[in-house]
Amino acid sequence: MPVRRIALHRRRSPKAVPSVLAVLAVAAIAALPASATRIVRIGSSVTISERAPAFHGRVKSPNRACEESRKVKLYRLGPGPAVFLGTTRTDRRGRWIIRVKLLGSAAYYAKLLPRREGTAGTIYVCRGDRSRTVAVD
Repeated sequence: MPVRRIALHRRRSPKAVPSVLAVLAVAAIAALPASATRIVRIGSSVTISERAPAFHGRVKSPNRACEESRKVKLYRLGPGPAVFLGTTRTDRRGRWIIRVKLLGSAAYYAKLLPRREGTAGTIYVCRGDRSRTVAVD
Protein backbone atom coordinates (compact mmCIF):
# COMPACT_ATOMS: atom_id res chain seq x y z
CA MET A 1 0.00 0.00 0.00
CA PRO A 2 1.40 3.38 -0.97
CA VAL A 3 2.03 5.94 1.78
CA ARG A 4 0.05 9.15 1.49
CA ARG A 5 1.68 12.37 2.29
CA ILE A 6 -0.30 14.79 4.42
CA ALA A 7 0.48 18.46 4.06
CA LEU A 8 1.17 20.03 7.40
CA HIS A 9 0.19 23.66 7.89
CA ARG A 10 2.56 25.94 9.62
CA ARG A 11 1.49 27.00 13.05
CA ARG A 12 1.26 30.69 13.88
CA SER A 13 4.17 32.10 15.68
CA PRO A 14 3.69 32.72 19.39
CA LYS A 15 4.48 36.42 18.77
CA ALA A 16 1.20 36.92 16.84
CA VAL A 17 -1.03 35.76 19.74
CA PRO A 18 -0.47 38.80 22.02
CA SER A 19 -1.14 41.26 19.20
CA VAL A 20 -4.38 39.48 18.28
CA LEU A 21 -5.44 39.55 21.92
CA ALA A 22 -4.63 43.27 22.15
CA VAL A 23 -6.80 44.01 19.10
CA LEU A 24 -9.68 42.00 20.58
CA ALA A 25 -9.36 43.80 23.93
CA VAL A 26 -9.49 47.24 22.28
CA ALA A 27 -12.55 46.19 20.25
CA ALA A 28 -14.31 44.94 23.40
CA ILE A 29 -13.65 48.17 25.28
CA ALA A 30 -14.86 50.28 22.37
CA ALA A 31 -18.08 48.26 22.19
CA LEU A 32 -19.00 48.96 25.83
CA PRO A 33 -21.37 51.87 26.46
CA ALA A 34 -20.09 54.84 28.42
CA SER A 35 -21.33 53.47 31.72
CA ALA A 36 -18.97 55.67 33.72
CA THR A 37 -21.37 58.63 33.32
CA ARG A 38 -23.17 59.33 36.57
CA ILE A 39 -26.38 61.39 36.73
CA VAL A 40 -27.14 63.33 39.93
CA ARG A 41 -30.71 64.65 40.15
CA ILE A 42 -31.32 67.61 42.46
CA GLY A 43 -34.80 68.74 43.46
CA SER A 44 -35.94 72.31 42.83
CA SER A 45 -39.16 74.18 43.49
CA VAL A 46 -40.56 77.47 42.25
CA THR A 47 -42.86 79.79 44.20
CA ILE A 48 -45.13 82.58 43.00
CA SER A 49 -46.34 85.42 45.19
CA GLU A 50 -49.75 87.06 45.29
CA ARG A 51 -48.31 90.33 46.64
CA ALA A 52 -47.02 93.26 44.58
CA PRO A 53 -45.13 93.51 42.34
CA ALA A 54 -47.40 91.21 40.43
CA PHE A 55 -45.56 88.00 39.40
CA HIS A 56 -42.46 87.40 41.35
CA GLY A 57 -41.20 84.49 43.37
CA ARG A 58 -38.25 82.36 44.25
CA VAL A 59 -36.56 79.14 43.23
CA LYS A 60 -35.54 76.92 46.14
CA SER A 61 -33.19 73.96 46.12
CA PRO A 62 -30.86 72.18 48.55
CA ASN A 63 -28.06 72.95 46.09
CA ARG A 64 -27.43 76.68 45.60
CA ALA A 65 -26.22 76.13 42.03
CA CYS A 66 -29.77 75.01 41.21
CA GLU A 67 -31.21 78.34 42.41
CA GLU A 68 -29.22 80.93 40.48
CA SER A 69 -29.61 81.72 36.78
CA ARG A 70 -32.61 79.40 36.33
CA LYS A 71 -35.15 80.05 33.59
CA VAL A 72 -38.71 80.76 34.78
CA LYS A 73 -41.72 81.14 32.48
CA LEU A 74 -45.07 82.72 33.34
CA TYR A 75 -48.40 81.42 31.98
CA ARG A 76 -52.05 82.53 32.19
CA LEU A 77 -54.75 79.90 32.41
CA GLY A 78 -57.87 80.41 30.39
CA PRO A 79 -60.63 78.54 28.64
CA GLY A 80 -58.16 77.17 26.07
CA PRO A 81 -54.51 76.23 26.38
CA ALA A 82 -52.29 78.19 28.76
CA VAL A 83 -50.97 81.47 27.33
CA PHE A 84 -47.26 82.21 27.62
CA LEU A 85 -46.71 85.72 29.07
CA GLY A 86 -42.98 86.05 29.57
CA THR A 87 -39.72 84.59 30.78
CA THR A 88 -36.82 85.61 33.01
CA ARG A 89 -33.82 84.18 34.84
CA THR A 90 -33.35 84.06 38.59
CA ASP A 91 -30.74 86.20 40.34
CA ARG A 92 -27.96 84.88 42.59
CA ARG A 93 -30.40 84.31 45.44
CA GLY A 94 -32.99 82.51 43.32
CA ARG A 95 -35.41 85.46 43.09
CA TRP A 96 -37.29 86.22 39.88
CA ILE A 97 -39.73 88.85 38.63
CA ILE A 98 -41.70 89.15 35.38
CA ARG A 99 -43.42 92.43 34.59
CA VAL A 100 -46.58 92.02 32.52
CA LYS A 101 -48.82 94.76 31.10
CA LEU A 102 -52.60 94.64 30.91
CA LEU A 103 -53.35 92.11 33.59
CA GLY A 104 -56.79 90.64 33.45
CA SER A 105 -58.74 88.72 35.99
CA ALA A 106 -57.42 85.17 35.56
CA ALA A 107 -55.32 82.41 37.07
CA TYR A 108 -51.53 82.41 36.63
CA TYR A 109 -48.64 80.04 37.32
CA ALA A 110 -44.86 79.93 36.92
CA LYS A 111 -42.93 77.08 35.37
CA LEU A 112 -39.31 76.33 36.24
CA LEU A 113 -37.39 74.64 33.44
CA PRO A 114 -34.95 71.83 34.23
CA ARG A 115 -31.22 72.41 33.72
CA ARG A 116 -28.46 69.91 32.93
CA GLU A 117 -24.77 70.58 33.48
CA GLY A 118 -21.73 68.47 33.97
CA THR A 119 -18.23 67.46 33.07
CA ALA A 120 -15.80 64.64 33.76
CA GLY A 121 -18.42 61.89 33.73
CA THR A 122 -20.93 63.44 36.15
CA ILE A 123 -24.07 65.19 34.92
CA TYR A 124 -26.02 67.31 37.40
CA VAL A 125 -29.73 67.72 36.66
CA CYS A 126 -31.63 70.49 38.45
CA ARG A 127 -35.23 69.34 38.19
CA GLY A 128 -38.02 71.54 36.89
CA ASP A 129 -41.21 72.47 38.73
CA ARG A 130 -44.55 74.22 38.41
CA SER A 131 -45.77 76.70 41.00
CA ARG A 132 -49.19 76.74 42.53
CA THR A 133 -51.85 78.63 40.58
CA VAL A 134 -52.70 82.12 41.85
CA ALA A 135 -55.87 84.00 41.00
CA VAL A 136 -55.68 87.71 40.20
CA ASP A 137 -58.92 89.72 40.39
